[in-house]
Amino acid sequence: MKSLLIFFFTLVFFSGYLYGEKIDVVYAGFALSADFSDLKTVAKYTNKIIEKAKNDGTQNIIDKSLIEITKKLDLNHINLSYGLITEKTSKIAMSVFLDQEILEEFILPIQDCKKINLKDCYIYRINNQYQIIFFDFKQMTFIKAVPFEGIYISPPSSKLDEKGKTKLFEDSYKNGNWLLPPAVDQEKKSKITDRIFSKVLPVTEVKTFYENYLGVNPSEDGFKINIDKISKLTPPKIIENIHLLKRQVANYFLAEIALKHNVPIVPYYEGVGVGGTLKAKYANRNEVFNLKIPEPTYYVDFFIRGFVKKKFKKDANVENLTWWIYGAGINLKFYEPLLNKEFLNIAMTKADYKKIPNIMKLNSVNEFVNIYQLTLKPLSEEFSNIIGSDFKNKNDIEWLKTITKNKTNPENVKKLHNLFIRLSAD
Repeated sequence: MKSLLIFFFTLVFFSGYLYGEKIDVVYAGFALSADFSDLKTVAKYTNKIIEKAKNDGTQNIIDKSLIEITKKLDLNHINLSYGLITEKTSKIAMSVFLDQEILEEFILPIQDCKKINLKDCYIYRINNQYQIIFFDFKQMTFIKAVPFEGIYISPPSSKLDEKGKTKLFEDSYKNGNWLLPPAVDQEKKSKITDRIFSKVLPVTEVKTFYENYLGVNPSEDGFKINIDKISKLTPPKIIENIHLLKRQVANYFLAEIALKHNVPIVPYYEGVGVGGTLKAKYANRNEVFNLKIPEPTYYVDFFIRGFVKKKFKKDANVENLTWWIYGAGINLKFYEPLLNKEFLNIAMTKADYKKIPNIMKLNSVNEFVNIYQLTLKPLSEEFSNIIGSDFKNKNDIEWLKTITKNKTNPENVKKLHNLFIRLSAD
């Protein structure tokens, strides 16, 4: 009995030691992952805030809020330190990259505006995409990426000019609003909280080396879009810079896989091919640095088949309220290129409805965000969840039948799950 107790306590002690050990990481700063020619499209307002701080000789509010929030978080797997990176510090650094900004504008009904003594009034919503990037700062080589999103919803106001929009972004970055869940009274029953910084970073694990990565096929065939089938519901700015849509969709799907299955991923940036480098501009420095991106061992091919919006019905209980159906189709193919071994080839279709007051005139940005929020975003979350299913649940089986129109069976999905188990263990 005594020997058994000694064995038990020894096991508990060493298990706690092995699984409780954290890895040292140095915070390296906030960066824009964009070429200079791309800044006005990808990071227009954030860049203005950064440049203003540099001109004033002050610390930018983005780095300030990042440091303040991360110091308050209980990180399960990381010891995060701050200050200058030196030979004595950990060789692993962490940066936060802005992928792109999306700013929505909604005009509110006249009766709502009267309540705040305005003839016309608006609500603005910021939907920004980011990456937490871990890298070896000595060799400037990529280690791991963890995508997340930052949401900020403004109170009702008059129509904002460019100065007002910049101020709106400043408000979103102040006090870490972009790193935390939206206020409950701003967005009730929200499903976005799993993908925010303060939820993602505490559970993030990182190693000094990964043998295999999952990522988008870096060739032109890696991400295809039927432009004719998406153009009516996509802003001209994105159609003209289609890599923004590819980046947003690919990195969100990859983010869900990384979060749910602990799979190391290579973030997608069009034009950064095999053995390529990612250019990034730090907020707290003047120079641009190049980060070497590894080639994925396992590829994903994306194909967006199209977007659709159709009138469903008039609301039976509320006058001048119409139900609209939004839908999207996307194909994913997971495979190992060297052996030409396919794990899953799946065509998915997702649709959902949104009730919209007849008085509300939506622009192309509003339509695009509706498509993304109602179809592609939840589809990426549902797809990641279904990968780990044992399909003993009727709902999972029905989901697969409905979303793939009976063209994918559970055994196909289980093959991909087995791959993810191997990748997470490497």
